[in-house]
Amino acid sequence: MNIALIVYLIFLIFIAARSARHVKDIPDFFVARKGASAKAVAGSLVATILGGSAVIGAIDSGARLGGSATWFMLVGALGLLVLIPFAGHAYQHGKYALPDLVESLYGKGPRLVASLVIPVAWTGIVAAQIIAAAKLLMTFTALSYTAAAIVAAAVFTGYTLAGGQLSILRTDFLQACLIVLGLVVLAGFALFGGNPENAAPSLSAILQGAPAFPFNTNFSPLDLFLLILTYGTTYTAGPDIFSRMFCAKDTATAKKAIFTAAAILVPVAFVIGFLAVYGVGLGDVQGARITAIANAVLPQPLIPLIALALLSVVLSSADTTLLSSSVIICGLFSRNAESREIPACAGMTTMDAGMTPLTKARIVILLNGIVALLLALVFTDIIGTLLLALAVYAGAFTVPILWGLLGLKAKPKFVAVAIVAGGVLALAGKLCPALPGPLGGHTGDILMIAAFVVNGIVLAVGREHLSKQV
Repeated sequence: MNIALIVYLIFLIFIAARSARHVKDIPDFFVARKGASAKAVAGSLVATILGGSAVIGAIDSGARLGGSATWFMLVGALGLLVLIPFAGHAYQHGKYALPDLVESLYGKGPRLVASLVIPVAWTGIVAAQIIAAAKLLMTFTALSYTAAAIVAAAVFTGYTLAGGQLSILRTDFLQACLIVLGLVVLAGFALFGGNPENAAPSLSAILQGAPAFPFNTNFSPLDLFLLILTYGTTYTAGPDIFSRMFCAKDTATAKKAIFTAAAILVPVAFVIGFLAVYGVGLGDVQGARITAIANAVLPQPLIPLIALALLSVVLSSADTTLLSSSVIICGLFSRNAESREIPACAGMTTMDAGMTPLTKARIVILLNGIVALLLALVFTDIIGTLLLALAVYAGAFTVPILWGLLGLKAKPKFVAVAIVAGGVLALAGKLCPALPGPLGGHTGDILMIAAFVVNGIVLAVGREHLSKQV
């Protein structure tokens, strides 16, 4: 097992070293010189989407949601399909990261808000992926938590800062293949009897007692609606999704990649849902439920395959999130705010005139990775808390981004207010306890829906003011 993991990590570093030789400037580093094929972009999308929360979290939710865990990836596929009509407009207006698109649509003020909010949440999500990677390494190796976290952070931070987007696209494709293959193999053994040497639970007994798909007492149509709002919309207007799309060589390639990724997610969603149901029959387990399933149904020689697939699940999301966050952080320190052709890290000052733009970008990635690692070492139970960042992001940014991509306008100050108001309401919706009264149990749901409604109302008011001025 240790040998397989070492070989895998060395191979990732080898890919990064090869990619680094081809990185000549910032466009190479941040968007792979906008020359990626549909296959590369689709692979990167799939690898990024099938992160720790999507796979490990969904399967762990089987005891509560049962077959309804399938909806996580089905909603993700739906979000990607909704993006396709907007992809051309977004590709033409975007450069390197989501704040570039926000500035193109609304101006510098809303861009600043986006540049301040997103990196905070996304650095936390990188930390969450480090935690997940460390716990997986602890499951399959003798490493301590601290050592495992350092190894995981060092590997994906290293190959991200070495080759940038070129490294990520190449490693993501490999990782996407490993993830999908690992899930299919695991589901196949669980479906057809597993390993006779292990005491795997009876499939028929599990299916009889598990909550059903599509809806059950723990997952209602209202829950699906809220999942679409808070989770699915991040696939339509999320910074990581746009960062993949901006790497494509043209609009047609971007649309083809998005459709391909959505098509792959649909069968994978049902595989994840099946594993979520199967894992219920294992009772109480230590660590991730997916590793317990692997130990219960797989022959010993195949365990390393699942270990590599699970590590890929985490690393493939961590590298993209790290780069997306770092690109945006670069934008905060621009001395050349009038030009979006050169990202902020390229701005030169008298103090750093001898430092190239690529060096600055790599320093930001390194520092960002170190901060995420420190968070992971201090807050080892942070994953559940940090995943609420996706809901807060959706409440803050989905409506303004889609509003602008539809060709609608609004005054920049109204856009900034909409982003802040939507984010605050979404955060309140995730944290607010149930209140007394007939609707008290739905207080959080009401606040989440209000985030999107208020967001739209503020933008509409800003559009009316703009019309009166004209």
